[in-house]
Amino acid sequence: MGEEKISSSESEGAFNEFINEQLEEVLDHIINEGDVDMLGDSGSDIIVEMDDIQPPKFVYGDEGGPGAGGGGLGPGNDSKRIRFSLSFDRFMDLVAERLSLPNLVKEGQGRIKEVSYEFKTFGQAGVLLDKKRTFKRALRSSIGTGTYRPQDDEYEVLIRRRDRRYKLPERVEKPRYKAVVFYMGDISYSTYGERLKLEKRVVNFIHSWLNYNYGPDNVDHRFVVHDSEAYEVMAEQFYDIANAGGTRAAIAFDLVAQIAINEYDPMDTNFYGFYFGDGEIFEDDAKEIIHILEKDFRPIFNRIGVVEVKPSSISHLHKCIADVFDDDSIIRLGKLTDKGSIIDVIKVLFGS
Repeated sequence: MGEEKISSSESEGAFNEFINEQLEEVLDHIINEGDVDMLGDSGSDIIVEMDDIQPPKFVYGDEGGPGAGGGGLGPGNDSKRIRFSLSFDRFMDLVAERLSLPNLVKEGQGRIKEVSYEFKTFGQAGVLLDKKRTFKRALRSSIGTGTYRPQDDEYEVLIRRRDRRYKLPERVEKPRYKAVVFYMGDISYSTYGERLKLEKRVVNFIHSWLNYNYGPDNVDHRFVVHDSEAYEVMAEQFYDIANAGGTRAAIAFDLVAQIAINEYDPMDTNFYGFYFGDGEIFEDDAKEIIHILEKDFRPIFNRIGVVEVKPSSISHLHKCIADVFDDDSIIRLGKLTDKGSIIDVIKVLFGS
């Protein structure tokens, strides 16, 4: 089967309508199947493959001539596979619209300044002539001196030195909003296999969603794992660390709190924290987590998500947190039971 590559800018007219239908199918697949891995890498184009279609052929010449209207649109015996390239931001726009996800609030003034130069002022000296302003002033002067008299068929416009206006660049500093997201994962013996696969899918979406809202260069993604101890790891190590023994989840929350307070300025940083575990922890551990959430997390974090992954009958982390933070706008509780529940968890974590 042949393969043809096109970009979104090359699809026009009726073909655009067909492309939109294909994107709807992709979105339906993501929503119904929870296959958020289709989002790909944050910031990169999304490649949508479409089979069993005959791409349109565009011809030039007289209507009805040889080859006119060749191919058309729709299924055909000579169909090819088309790989349609869509920008990451555009695709995330569609996902956000379908999932009814609001844009995240970009709070604070932004720690990083984005410097640009905009032509906001004008002067009599410079290197970039503003032709429109110069002509207006010259025309006004010519009318005043009588060289421009349409009533007498005199249309001479003299441009004098004093009429010239130049665009002057002005330095503009704009805040670039900074965000940091902490992913916390349980790597005790009880967390393995399908639990980690489900967890990875949701983390992938969170990673993409925050990059989409703030810009990939403005988001720090940090990963913390725990068993009986807690420590920070690189992103690629988050799912590859060997499972260890017992578990204490509160130490992961405490480590994240210390990093957030000591390494970032709460006045201009947006904080996000998401914990993934089976929820099987001791009661005193849960009480300590609640204390950290109340004392350290909730005052400065935009959103906190606690997700129980394939919880068992003895999982009770959610219940303990819900007893204190029931229907909380910042602290969200989700249960990831299977692939089909991924979208529901995402809506819980990021819905308004």
